[in-house]
Amino acid sequence: MKKLYIFIAFLISFYGFSQDVFMQNGTFNRCGPDKLYDSGGAFGNYSSNENLIMTICSPNAGEFIILNFTNFTTQANQDILTIYDGPDTTAPIIGSYSGGTANSPGSVSASVANTSGCITLKFVSNATGTNSGWTADILCATPCQAITASIDSTNPTANVAGIIQILPGDTVDFNGSATFSNNGAGATYNWNFGNGFVANGPSVSHTYLNPGTYTVTLTVADTNPQGCSDTETITVFVLGPNIVIDQTTYTVEELIEDVLVNSPCAQVSNITYSTGTNFGSVNGIGYFYGNGIDFPFQDGIIMTSGNAAEARGPNNNNMSAGGAAWPGDPDLNATVGITSNNASIIEFDFVPLASTISFDFLMASEEYDMGGFECTYSDAFAFLLTDSSGNTTNLAVLPGTTTPILVTNIHPFNGPCPAVNEQYFGAYSGFGQPSTSFDGRTAVFTAQSPVIPGDTYHIKLVVADATDTQLDSGVFLKAGSFNLGGELGDDITIAAGNTVCNGDSITLDTGVTTATHVWYFEGAIIPGETSPTLTVTQSGNYSVDVIFSGACQSSDTILVEFYPNVIISSAVQDITLCDPGAAPYNFDLTPNDSLILGSLDPTDYVITYHESQADADADANPIATPDSYSGTDGQTIYVRLEFQNSGCYTTETFTLVITPKPIINAVPDLEICDDVSNDGFGQLDLEVQSLGILGTQPNTDYIVTYHSTFADADADTGALTSPYTNISNPQPIFVRVENLSDANCYMASSSPIFNLIVNDRAIATQPSDLFICDINNNGIGQFNLLAQNNTILGFQSPADYTVTYFESQSDADTNSNPIPNPATYNNVSNPQTIYVRVSENAIPDCYGYTTFDLIVNPLPVVVVPTPLQVCDDN
Repeated sequence: MKKLYIFIAFLISFYGFSQDVFMQNGTFNRCGPDKLYDSGGAFGNYSSNENLIMTICSPNAGEFIILNFTNFTTQANQDILTIYDGPDTTAPIIGSYSGGTANSPGSVSASVANTSGCITLKFVSNATGTNSGWTADILCATPCQAITASIDSTNPTANVAGIIQILPGDTVDFNGSATFSNNGAGATYNWNFGNGFVANGPSVSHTYLNPGTYTVTLTVADTNPQGCSDTETITVFVLGPNIVIDQTTYTVEELIEDVLVNSPCAQVSNITYSTGTNFGSVNGIGYFYGNGIDFPFQDGIIMTSGNAAEARGPNNNNMSAGGAAWPGDPDLNATVGITSNNASIIEFDFVPLASTISFDFLMASEEYDMGGFECTYSDAFAFLLTDSSGNTTNLAVLPGTTTPILVTNIHPFNGPCPAVNEQYFGAYSGFGQPSTSFDGRTAVFTAQSPVIPGDTYHIKLVVADATDTQLDSGVFLKAGSFNLGGELGDDITIAAGNTVCNGDSITLDTGVTTATHVWYFEGAIIPGETSPTLTVTQSGNYSVDVIFSGACQSSDTILVEFYPNVIISSAVQDITLCDPGAAPYNFDLTPNDSLILGSLDPTDYVITYHESQADADADANPIATPDSYSGTDGQTIYVRLEFQNSGCYTTETFTLVITPKPIINAVPDLEICDDVSNDGFGQLDLEVQSLGILGTQPNTDYIVTYHSTFADADADTGALTSPYTNISNPQPIFVRVENLSDANCYMASSSPIFNLIVNDRAIATQPSDLFICDINNNGIGQFNLLAQNNTILGFQSPADYTVTYFESQSDADTNSNPIPNPATYNNVSNPQTIYVRVSENAIPDCYGYTTFDLIVNPLPVVVVPTPLQVCDDN
């Protein structure tokens, strides 16, 4: 049946109905959906004594082969498939495989270094037993192209921190694209919304139901079977029941310009701040996300008299951070009449373009505890506005009054003291309740004041504890509620020294998210650019019109220039020196020059080497003689590549390494047992000698190669690859040990280090089965197993060989539990197989084995005949 299948498969292949191939000698050009089978095909076993070499290549130029093994079963450690990364068996070995599924090759492919793209397979089976072999899909692939995924836009748009803020139940629209270095035909766009939901396509939408922070990932993949892809991410923040404090996304300057100030009707400058971190204490300033439910602000600035991070919800901590080293503020003391401590302060100048200013805020405090602290501890907040004449006004007052915002000025009746301005109190917060950790807060206030457009004003925001440093208070300033305006800033030029390298980008930002924008380059409108930011990569004049309404709009122009982008062309390499003995150790650093410059014009760049990163960054103390530098082992060298006179530079590091001269340690001969042919040749794994040759030298630092002659070892040519078949018996082997980081640092053995020896294997000739009669009528009898010795030994001398009998194959293989009485052995079953091991006394490991059966035949049964009777004739 198997032969019939093979014949039919051959006919099908011959007449073009299939391109599947069976394991055989030769080279074949194949691609999917073709399959590779062992010599037995899809339904048969391979054969015994196979020694086949097959090479599979792609029929298409520039492609390489991938073999995906879907089934694999051979005799473990007996029938072995070896796969090579190249067009023949001299190529590097990908692996050797035998056994079942656990040892399957899985998916193997030609490497990038394999320019042929071919894969070679060698299969060797022994003389005893076969199995179902393997099935593999043959695939052809090309190297991955460059893919750049991009999330182009979202609705709602992300803030300046790149975060999309929404409420539970809101939907976000995502639009993505990608660029391909070769071809984007058939590309897929897969979105993971960070909450277990996915979607496909360049433009998708998703509704978020639960609060949390979600990372949205766009993965763009092409049709290459290797799975070539690129990803891009963006963060979605879904507001929850508690506010969240962020002290890392924004600097204080950005909190003023990008969060609090959200209108181009003014200009901001001279931003300064002071908080606990200025005095070795905690940071009282941060950015907050509201919960979108009962907290009145969606986001904004928080200023506290303690650690602003502790203000997050729920209310489950006692906020009393900040010690005596963190002072109060004398302006606050003079304005509201307290003795303050732990003051957080933000100050800046601005020039309004409109005639009024206003901002929204509320105050919260741990002094609101319904226990009396709010009656005596006047934690306070002040908004001090100073005009160009030096007149200062506190805008943080109760509506229509000059009464300052103090805890003692705003609270309900609670027993120890009567209510004060209770209408301006917001709510208490019990333990464990949302939305902040403060025990209570005021209602929302709007501070406002008329201003003169074009005049310069100074603002000081300050919040502090009163009397002590315990039970902190804070103020929440609503994002976008203070309309101070913005501009593009100073020109970005080479002369000013404030530009970046060519190839980088500069983001122009008006800081205004509620206006209409029209951007221009060299006087021409830039189509489609209407957002507050514009990312530019080209030198020239950029302008913007910021239009709020007919009465409030502004324009600004900025010149942008770029330095040449400085990039080190190739990765620098560690400089190695084969141990010369004693110091000084003179290293030549200049071989890295060509790697650093690549195709750059050396007249436009300066390369300097330094002993520290600080010197490299400062362009100070360059190494005077880089071609003969007296260094030390393990020393880090810092290289600086700078564009001439620009300050536009980059740095890289490499290490000076003194490599010890290798040592070759003696190892014993490498011996194996021959197969039953006893021809003196076999495959030996030379690599098993490597650890012994290296000794204490780490194998991660050295490579050991094996050669047939000293000349080959010394020249690093003709290296022998494992498994290696000896060409003589014994065969002497020469060894080369080379430092991986320095090919010139090596040791080659002038005489053989060890020999390859293939020892003869003992032959076990299978004898005939032994038979006896069942005299006890129980199937058990006594056998003389030794009677088989002469047949089993054959021509081998009993003086040189030992025959041992066992009751199981495993005992015979391990030479354990031999039958102790082979001359008078009683069988234990009928029939019973006896396992025989024949060992040469001088080489006991090179044994042969065979079997025979013990059979106890039953005795014949004698049937008593019926007596014969006749009549007497007389």
